Amino acid sequence: MKYNEALSKNLIRELSSHATSLTVPKNTQIISIGDTIEDIPFLVSGVIRVYVESYESGKEILLYYLENGETCFMSIIAGMGDEISKVSAITETECEINAVSNDKVKQWQGQHTEWNRFIIDLLVLNYTNSIKTIEELSFLNIESRLLNYLKKHQMVNDLIEISKTQHQIAQDLGTSREVVSRILK
Repeated sequence: MKYNEALSKNLIRELSSHATSLTVPKNTQIISIGDTIEDIPFLVSGVIRVYVESYESGKEILLYYLENGETCFMSIIAGMGDEISKVSAITETECEINAVSNDKVKQWQGQHTEWNRFIIDLLVLNYTNSIKTIEELSFLNIESRLLNYLKKHQMVNDLIEISKTQHQIAQDLGTSREVVSRILK
């Protein structure tokens, strides 16, 4: 859900006026599990990969990608609840981010009904996507998950060619590069 389409021009102006603009290079870890969330990222341009990781196994599972005009719901949840991050995020491309303090975001919660609607809509969207991810992990074999991943990735970036290594795809799916390589052959 794109905040720049869901919010009024007045609230977007307020967001911009209270934001710190950041240019973040490609492949930069912007948050890790256990980090404190002090600012909520509003992505102006670029792509960010949001994932969970297991320190015991070293495996990662892709949760979702953020693209132009989106914000990270997991950051909003952690930031508004004064909790630590339960996810990690890395830039897939160079990104322009407007970072807004938790205090300002909490203030909007009490002042703007449109902000509350945006948060509820974001919650519903992320809940639905989380259920789909759980269903895929629980009920689909790796071949089907890989096919779904390639189709989604193609749609997300509007590309015909997938510009990821087999290792990156394996990380997103929580499997090994050898498994992805075997299936792609």
